[in-house]
Amino acid sequence: MPTIRFTTSDREVEFAEGDDVNLLRVAIRNDCGIPFKCASGNCGTDRVRVEAGAENCSTPRRRERERLGELFDQGYRLACQTYVSGDVTVAWDPEQIGLDQGSKVYDKLRQVWLAKDDGV
Repeated sequence: MPTIRFTTSDREVEFAEGDDVNLLRVAIRNDCGIPFKCASGNCGTDRVRVEAGAENCSTPRRRERERLGELFDQGYRLACQTYVSGDVTVAWDPEQIGLDQGSKVYDKLRQVWLAKDDGV
């Protein structure tokens, strides 16, 4: 089974072979700790550095490239915009600040993201 490794939070999540899973959804569903605010590619809060397995990530969209700028060339992706189809290892700056867990906005976005099933 393919595995997503979240080195910053020292977590690993396996998913079914042949599936494409959204990186942020997997992180939210499995409490892996990627910080987020808008979860739509606008704020850039959920940026992660792909340490290994970039070839198993979806092709980036223009919005993601524009939002990340120079960071994209350094191996960064937006978790909310990235789908994974094989082994991937990601990390993020532990100083990144997302929404406060337990806030109404956090809970609402979490529910929206968890409403769709993508195999994990």
